Amino acid sequence: MVDQIGWIVEAKIADGKRDEFKAVAEEIVAKTREEEGTLTYQYFVSDDGDVLVLERFADVASAHIHIDTWESVAERWLTVAPATRMVHLGTLPDELRERHAALAPKLMKPFAGFSR
Repeated sequence: MVDQIGWIVEAKIADGKRDEFKAVAEEIVAKTREEEGTLTYQYFVSDDGDVLVLERFADVASAHIHIDTWESVAERWLTVAPATRMVHLGTLPDELRERHAALAPKLMKPFAGFSR
């Protein structure tokens, strides 16, 4: 059985594109806030433009809903902050992993710990 799942996306904001990235990030955060099954959706950005997005979902269906939302801004987001790495967290089914195939995500399976 698949419990909560998620992923981490890392990116680098293109030179001179920080304001554009902030605008598209704020747009996708607002849309994602409306997704009932999205439990965590947080952006972290360093002073030099490294981006880390932490995403966690209640279940596979919620993750698919979020990917559908993401597709509405993906081209603009990736233009101003190309993805550099993606890590899948949890036991994601193949049909979900395939939706991220272009980013060649690394799969990290549960090992120890807990989430509340």
